[in-house]
Amino acid sequence: MNNLTEFRPHLTACQAHAALQECVSTMDRAQHCAVLWFGEIMFRKLYRKLGHSTMRAYALAELGFSATRAGDFMRLASKLEALPLVKAKIASGEIGYTKAREIIKVADQNNEHEWVDIAQVSSRRELHAVVQEAVQAAREDAKQSTKGQLAMMPRPKMPTTTTPVRVGFELTPAQNARYEAMLAKIGHRGPKADLLLNMVEALLTNQNIAPRGAIAGPRYQVHVHKCPSCESHTVAAPNGDNLLSQKEIDEISCDANISAPGQKNKAVIPPKRRREVLARDRHRCRRKGCHHTRHLDLHHLVPRARGGGNHFGNLVTLCTACHHLWHEQGGDLRPLLREIENPSPE
Repeated sequence: MNNLTEFRPHLTACQAHAALQECVSTMDRAQHCAVLWFGEIMFRKLYRKLGHSTMRAYALAELGFSATRAGDFMRLASKLEALPLVKAKIASGEIGYTKAREIIKVADQNNEHEWVDIAQVSSRRELHAVVQEAVQAAREDAKQSTKGQLAMMPRPKMPTTTTPVRVGFELTPAQNARYEAMLAKIGHRGPKADLLLNMVEALLTNQNIAPRGAIAGPRYQVHVHKCPSCESHTVAAPNGDNLLSQKEIDEISCDANISAPGQKNKAVIPPKRRREVLARDRHRCRRKGCHHTRHLDLHHLVPRARGGGNHFGNLVTLCTACHHLWHEQGGDLRPLLREIENPSPE
């Protein structure tokens, strides 16, 4: 990649024009390389090795991205992962960043070859116009109760679109127990895809989906059974009991209610102290780059097993993802926490 032309005022019109063209070309190459590296870190989950629970948190904290820019990069990287030919053309420099952003609006695995051909013989302006025609044609078809396929334009030839996408993910035993507990609590009986979409939509529209009194206790209830003889920890699931790892046990033990035969239930963190810590942290995850205000846990900076107590300075608010990452990686992650205005109420 060429070095940027150093800015020098008072050049001739032709010299200034040539310098700007070179800078724009360099900027475009840098952008498409940035997207490829962004995707590499996102899909290999390298951000977790850098101490971040999500790619968005990494982009905000380490790259200085705004939430909008992080979302744009994540969408583009995700689309490119599903379009191997387009990704290869970007990597080779045959298609630039600007054209790639246009192609992903309409391309899929069935038609990416055709869209690559169109992009390579069209200027940016011509490609934008063709994409807009295709999008508008799809909208018109949708209004006429068709399947919303992109119309075939006489010039240039327009590709067809679109295939269903299967989304899958794996859960740890503790995560599966949480999942089953949430399903039972809300009494869900319909398709799970609808449940997932409704949950995400509720978060995006900032609906209050937490039950009353949630602030006084842990974010969910999962019954963990401890064997009195072998001291193993398991959670019940439809397919049988699942054994928890030590890291999962430590994570759950940070913020839990303990019930023993013949004894009263006891909260690991007293409700009053829990309210104080959440108020101090403004009901927001303290991890740098993370701004989640839902699904919050309290975490002991010095583990209870090593003598860490419930004093104010030893407790910190973390979202589910950051809390899980903290226990997964271990070590001292305190430098990754945001500073607070009032460190102690005492």
